[in-house]
Amino acid sequence: MKVDFNVHILNQLLTLKPEKANKANIKFPRLIEWQNDLAKPTINQLSDLADYFNIPFGYFFLKQVPIDEYPITHYRTVNRGKFEPSEELKDTIKTLEQRQNWASQIMKKIDYSPVEFANTLTINDDIKSAAQQIRDLLDLHENWAQYEHFGTWMDAFKFLVNKIENAGVFVVINGIVGNNTKRPLNVYEFRGFVLYDEYAPFIFVNGLDYVSGKIFTLIHEFVHVLIGKSASFDYSNLQPANNAIEEFCDAVAAEFLVSSDSLIHNFNTIGKDYQKLAYKYKVSRIVIIRRLLDLDKITYNEFLDALEILRSSSTEKTNPEKPGGDFYNNQPNRISRRFFNLLYSAVKQDKILYRDAFRLTGLTPQGYDTYIDKFLTKAS
Repeated sequence: MKVDFNVHILNQLLTLKPEKANKANIKFPRLIEWQNDLAKPTINQLSDLADYFNIPFGYFFLKQVPIDEYPITHYRTVNRGKFEPSEELKDTIKTLEQRQNWASQIMKKIDYSPVEFANTLTINDDIKSAAQQIRDLLDLHENWAQYEHFGTWMDAFKFLVNKIENAGVFVVINGIVGNNTKRPLNVYEFRGFVLYDEYAPFIFVNGLDYVSGKIFTLIHEFVHVLIGKSASFDYSNLQPANNAIEEFCDAVAAEFLVSSDSLIHNFNTIGKDYQKLAYKYKVSRIVIIRRLLDLDKITYNEFLDALEILRSSSTEKTNPEKPGGDFYNNQPNRISRRFFNLLYSAVKQDKILYRDAFRLTGLTPQGYDTYIDKFLTKAS
């Protein structure tokens, strides 16, 4: 069946998305005919075209393509140029916005209280006091990494994710758009983002980052929840943007991970043996050199030199993940355990239809049931 769609929409898309337009003729041999209204595509062809441009099918029947404004503030490290968000980043934010809107509404309906610590800090608060407030919220000792005896940095990261989710924040970790392995996220574009809401704050961590980067991003984003600000950021070379909010979040995250007083004491004893310092705090050497830079114990050039060596080192257990992996084992991170538990409870109470649950999680009916059997059964 041929479809009479708005040809102007197609031409707008080809203009607005040149990276897609360059290859469109190969994928759609009759594209020029459609552009010039010399032929009409079938429903399936138009659906494939919508998928190719990552837009809803219904867009082809509008008068013009809706203006797709970036919904949150993006902070860029100095000298990184103009920010033009990728389709992958925008689609990832849209997915989490849908989850957040649903979660916030359902939590209000079933009488959840707002997250008690959300929007309780200001950027004028004392850095050390703010870091201690986070430790208190998460029930952690100042030298928590040493007390917990983590085997790997990934163990420490997972530990912090669970602590933050248990405190009331939804945490999503993913290196691709949804479950589409053909659409990886660019860690140089963004390391993470925060969608603030007093009932359902969401943190997103780019799964393709180094583990040390993920740990820093996670805490950095958690501080954003405490000051009540949505944002995304690239955080190039573990450096914040030249912005008061980013500098505050950065400083608090750094103080939380490795307290300044403790590090100065150990640095005066151990010196520039980054491995020994990292072992003592159970963080990566990258976090250690970042803190030493903050505390003026090493120069910026020393920091960059050490960063380059550490990231190319086979002994540094902070290698980035690759897109893919076991589908089901990835789902708790891609969905958020806290979010799925809330959604599962709502389904059981007939507060949401199964089809909407599938849409919000990106799972098929079979995938949804498998998730329950694989993870919720274990939890119970």
